[in-house]
Amino acid sequence: MKYDEELGVVYMAARLAGGYAAVRRAMNEIKKRDPSFAPQTLLDFGSGLGTVAWASHSCWADTLKEMVCVDSSGPMNILAERLLKGDDERAEPHIKHVYFRQFLPVSPKVQFDLVAAAFTLSELPNVKDREEAVMTLWRKTSSYLVLVENGTKEGHQMLMEARDTLLKKQEKMVHDPRPASVFAPCPHELTCPKLASEPMTPCNFQQLYQPLLPGHNMQQTEKFSYLILSRSERAQPETEGVDWARLTAPVQRRTRHVHCRMCCPDGQLQHLVVTARKHSRDVYRCARQQRLGRSTTNRSEGR
Repeated sequence: MKYDEELGVVYMAARLAGGYAAVRRAMNEIKKRDPSFAPQTLLDFGSGLGTVAWASHSCWADTLKEMVCVDSSGPMNILAERLLKGDDERAEPHIKHVYFRQFLPVSPKVQFDLVAAAFTLSELPNVKDREEAVMTLWRKTSSYLVLVENGTKEGHQMLMEARDTLLKKQEKMVHDPRPASVFAPCPHELTCPKLASEPMTPCNFQQLYQPLLPGHNMQQTEKFSYLILSRSERAQPETEGVDWARLTAPVQRRTRHVHCRMCCPDGQLQHLVVTARKHSRDVYRCARQQRLGRSTTNRSEGR
């Protein structure tokens, strides 16, 4: 889709807050699990209104020194820059060191600590173009690649295409042969069990946010899917070492028991019923407080 100034403003009113909420949630996964990660450079492909720059700045404002936002739409880049300056051309930008471009850096050797593409793959016309884009972005990635899409079946499938592309085509990466590994949300690198389920349901998550425009509902929910890949030679995050599973559905709280549905490290979906009698009061209380999308240990299985 080609954006002019008028369409960009419409997009801003409809999608800025929800898009920011989804990207901020995905970025927080890195900040939470790898607190030692201190990116200095960021590349945002299909940057639109600059939500990735805003979300990244909220996580790593102290270390980010260069943020390159790439979008083919000149009017969208202008609008994003106006947002940074509070719609005052003479004002200093709220976030410094943000640079808007219409094309990716040409040199294949130029890498960024953090690379992101939010709601961008779905704007590419076919599988081949998406695969080429993902491969290009991975070549630009020094540490983490973050992909965010709508929480639909199509969005989830596009992310799984990207996941398979990067896990299976490592030999094409010449300048940086370090292989890709899945950081989140998947607790494994096997085939996504959601794709094989009948009926097929997307792996998506929810984030509350306040919309820009006032209305009767001052809190809305953004449903999104995301994928984070890392260069596997990085030091293991400080919170690693536990056999983690990912909650793939809202926890169902019932009288004296809790239903937890998880994606496990063995690549299987598991439905675990937690009770105080079977799993201890502490585990039961912890299970009742869990939310969709959180990582949790599955060591209580079979107890």
